[in-house]
Amino acid sequence: MSKLKVATVWLDGCSGCHMSFLDMDERILELAKLIDVVYSPLVDAKDFPDEVDIALVEGAVARRTTKRRSKRFAPTPNC
Repeated sequence: MSKLKVATVWLDGCSGCHMSFLDMDERILELAKLIDVVYSPLVDAKDFPDEVDIALVEGAVARRTTKRRSKRFAPTPNC
């Protein structure tokens, strides 16, 4: 089974959701077996990929491109 391509986007928010993502302790190792983070402020990718399986969005959505290039779109509420 191939890994899901996941993008995390930090828009108009406080970065708390991204910090919580990193604070998963050893569970993040199990998650790494299932997903490949292809875009995030936590990785060195500069351009949002043409297509991702899941986009996790922190803050207000300001760009339609993020939603249009994602098969599943999961915005999180602001703090």
